[in-house]
Amino acid sequence: MSSLDTIATIQKNGVIAINGLAQTNARALGTTTSSVITSSTLVLSGAGYLVRYSILVAGSAGTINNAASTSASASGNALCVTQATVGIYNVGIPFTNGLVVNPGSGQSVVVVYSIG
Repeated sequence: MSSLDTIATIQKNGVIAINGLAQTNARALGTTTSSVITSSTLVLSGAGYLVRYSILVAGSAGTINNAASTSASASGNALCVTQATVGIYNVGIPFTNGLVVNPGSGQSVVVVYSIG
């Protein structure tokens, strides 16, 4: 028979594993959804994970950037180019500085991301 200490350790390890799985799933699924973005916007300052974006209103292509401010947003730190057509686009890209969305002309964008 196992001692109570062994059983408690096994249970503790199971809880740690379940918590780790829950954190991984939360990051992969996204924990936060932005409001509708129609102009260059700093969505989040700091690190995180861009899960997906949705184009609600079509327009010209824009970008989503890894930048700490809208003025720091440039082609060199673009995470992705937003599609010019309506739809939901899965991305799955980490960012370190911040999340800046620069919709194209006439575009409305929503992003889903996780913090940290």
